[in-house]
Amino acid sequence: MSFGFTHLIIAWFAGKVYQFATRKKIRQKAWFFLLLGGVLPDIDFLLDWTLGTELHRTFTHSLFFVVVAPLLVYLLFRFLGNKNSFSFMYAIAGGIMTHLMMDMFFSAGVPLFWPSLLHFSYTSVTYFDPATPSFLNAAAPALRRFLESALVDMALGVSWIFYLWSRKRIQF
Repeated sequence: MSFGFTHLIIAWFAGKVYQFATRKKIRQKAWFFLLLGGVLPDIDFLLDWTLGTELHRTFTHSLFFVVVAPLLVYLLFRFLGNKNSFSFMYAIAGGIMTHLMMDMFFSAGVPLFWPSLLHFSYTSVTYFDPATPSFLNAAAPALRRFLESALVDMALGVSWIFYLWSRKRIQF
């Protein structure tokens, strides 16, 4: 399972690969949308925690969301008259795609064709039973693995921040 910092790092890495491959520079605001897209599918965690729902890995982890969220960003910024609305749309879509690819690699999969209950990963296609308890209701060993993964993710995040600081990309 990958967490927030890992998703940010992979979205950032994808942006760097894009810049290297195309020899085009990504503008600062487009970087924001790329990184936002990298963590946006996990917005459903907020609903799970605040409302007690079981929405994680549903529509925000599907191709539906890959189309709808960037389209909403495009329409909003087009309405506001921003000439970069296309680049914002592509950036957030790219970030969302990196998120889904990471979740397909590090978990039991994602419901690409939501509302179908089939979850796709790189190694399998499985049926997800909605009655399966979420990690919030998991047994102690599962919660321990979850916590261990979160700690590794935090270490990656600290390493990334240290890297950016050492390259003089950020200051404290």
